[in-house]
Amino acid sequence: MAGKYKITAEVVLATNVEPDGYFEAYDALEFEDTSSFYGEDVHATGSCEFIVEADSEDEATEKAREILDNLSFHSNDIEWEIEDTSIEHVECIEEPMDMARAKTIILDWIQNDPIALQVSTEMREAIRFVVEELLTP
Repeated sequence: MAGKYKITAEVVLATNVEPDGYFEAYDALEFEDTSSFYGEDVHATGSCEFIVEADSEDEATEKAREILDNLSFHSNDIEWEIEDTSIEHVECIEEPMDMARAKTIILDWIQNDPIALQVSTEMREAIRFVVEELLTP
């Protein structure tokens, strides 16, 4: 069973901004708009976080890279392109489940959980025996 990994990534957006308009002057006797503007490249850096399911940190990193490679950014007024992305941090927030981990969780529950402790000692030992037999290679 896959675990969950939290990905923190940096995203660099880029666009070219060029003024598109005209001057208006009030109270001028003569006014001529002779302006000529050139575009300027603009870069903005932001971040995002998301969660992926994977069996290992390496697999989580691969999935994150695929997500970032297909990322898009939407803005109402300016068209931005994603210029670059980088994975800053991969954090396991839920370990992948395997037999060894399942065994540890169940045995810990039998030993320490208040509800499990209400069950008879004989029943807890029977559960422990079955878990040991079934989950030990």
